[in-house]
Amino acid sequence: MSVHSAGFAKLGYLYQIRYALYRAIEDTDAYFIKLESLDDVEVKTDSDTVLFQLKHHVNKINLSDKSVDFWKSIGIWSGQILNEELETEEFKFFLVTTAKVKEKTIASNLLRRMRNTNVAVDLMDRVAGEIENNDLAKSVSNYLALNQQQKIQLCDSITILAEEDNAQDITEKIKQRLELSVQTDFVDDLYSKLEGWWFNEVVSLLFGDREKIWRDEVRDKVIQLSYAYHPDTLPIDFSDAYLGEEQINDFMGYQFVRQLKIIGVGTERIHNAVLDYYKAYNQRTKWIKDDLLIEYDITKYEQRLNDEWKRVRLSVLDELGEGGDQELEKAGRSILNWVETKADLRIRPRVSDKFVMIGSYHMLSNEADPSIGWHPNFSDKLAQLLETEA
Repeated sequence: MSVHSAGFAKLGYLYQIRYALYRAIEDTDAYFIKLESLDDVEVKTDSDTVLFQLKHHVNKINLSDKSVDFWKSIGIWSGQILNEELETEEFKFFLVTTAKVKEKTIASNLLRRMRNTNVAVDLMDRVAGEIENNDLAKSVSNYLALNQQQKIQLCDSITILAEEDNAQDITEKIKQRLELSVQTDFVDDLYSKLEGWWFNEVVSLLFGDREKIWRDEVRDKVIQLSYAYHPDTLPIDFSDAYLGEEQINDFMGYQFVRQLKIIGVGTERIHNAVLDYYKAYNQRTKWIKDDLLIEYDITKYEQRLNDEWKRVRLSVLDELGEGGDQELEKAGRSILNWVETKADLRIRPRVSDKFVMIGSYHMLSNEADPSIGWHPNFSDKLAQLLETEA
């Protein structure tokens, strides 16, 4: 297979997965969706089982009377009827193609409108005898093995959807449906998250880990994901982020790490702080990039963090005696303990992930001239540390 052929094949697979997602959203009467079962895509509704054969092309082509796409589909469906795998009365067949259909062809008689299945059968009978393509021999044989009634019932059950959107453009159809769930500015991000989830579910389906994907799952996932774009919340993208040992070591020279070392924080706790800093920094950056937050929102949030830190710091300082360095370090750890275990200052009311707040505190303590620190005398301690390192 050439590089170009492999690329087109991959586009076909992508189209199949995206088209299945489109059907899951579009077909409100669907119970479940399958891929690579009875057909490329199978949709079970309350009254029918609908089978979709998908034919994706990058270039513009016509669906001719001797088209491989058309006869391969006819051959598959005819074979299923002959093998009694299905009854035409219980199934609907759709040939979904990016190709065009010209007038006075077999396909033109099987479109949604201006249908004439009797004409289609007559044309198919005639064309079947003219096809010389050996690759279609089995398909033609399957069709000709049907009796007249089966041929008519098959064509009555077939609908050709021509000039359909390609693998890239079909995403716009899905996004149009998602506009009912979130503001227009957030549709692209919502679609990206939905498609990522859908791809994982399809992989599980194809590996046999599950038999079908229920449409209710898709609906519930859209609702769940859309909640993150409501005014009182924000989407969380970095909750599962992980840093390896070498990556963590890259942060050891950061000022917020120095602040932790000044109060005698243990190594594992410092590693947790690094991860919280990393998550918060990247999450806040993405929110701003996606226009979910503006700098003013961040400034207001950091002011709240600063105000609450001052209150707790003053209460801890009031309990300090005339102790030495160990007592001062312990006081600093008490302030940090409050941040890590008791504080619940949310950037939005329903953003409950702790790393946002904890990491934001570490970001404040990482500023060149930090307004926040843990040691009661953090400014002096940092200055001494910098002199020593110099």
